Amino acid sequence: MEFERYFKAILLTFFMRRKLITAIPPEEILKIKEGSKARVDIKIREADAYFGMPRWEIIIDGSNEEIEKFMNVLMKSRAGG
Repeated sequence: MEFERYFKAILLTFFMRRKLITAIPPEEILKIKEGSKARVDIKIREADAYFGMPRWEIIIDGSNEEIEKFMNVLMKSRAGG
């Protein structure tokens, strides 16, 4: 039991998962991933439309540092920076 708790704590420090729901097209998300050079896995699923606007659920798996790297590039690219 103690080992299990210790192992889970170690896994959580090295592996994270983030979920986003966004209107950014999947092709653009994948281009941003390539540009960021972040070592993350991205899964894209269609989510419910919001007032007729298509949305996608983005699941990002990777280390905390790599997810942060990807998210920084994503925010800058969408803000025009």
